[in-house]
Amino acid sequence: MKNQKAIELADKIMAKSAKEFDAEWVSTNLKALREMAKEEGDPAVVKILRLAYEHIDENGNFNIGFSADQNEEGEEEEGLISDLDYLLTLVQRSEKEKIRQEIKEMKTLLLELK
Repeated sequence: MKNQKAIELADKIMAKSAKEFDAEWVSTNLKALREMAKEEGDPAVVKILRLAYEHIDENGNFNIGFSADQNEEGEEEEGLISDLDYLLTLVQRSEKEKIRQEIKEMKTLLLELK
C-alpha cells in the first residue's frame, strides 16, 4: 500500500488487537482499510481484506493457522506473530512480488476455510 493513512490504520489495528481482540472493531476497521485499497486499485488486497473480515464476522477471530510453525512431530505451534498481524504486514508491503504470492496463499487458505 502506498496510502500513508492506510498504513497508519493497519498499524492501529495491529496495536489495538495485540492488547485485546475486539472482533467487531477489527472487522469495521478492515472494511475501512479495504475501501482505501479500492482507491489504490489493488484487487488482491481488496479481496484478502474482504475474506479476512468475513472470516472474523463468522468466527469471532482470525486464527487461521497461516503464521503457525510446525514442530519436529509435524504438529502446528503458534507462530511468533498473529495471523492478523501477518496479514496486515503483508498488506502494507503488497507492492512486492514475493509478498503478493503470500497474499495469494492466504487467500487460498481463507477460501478453503469457508
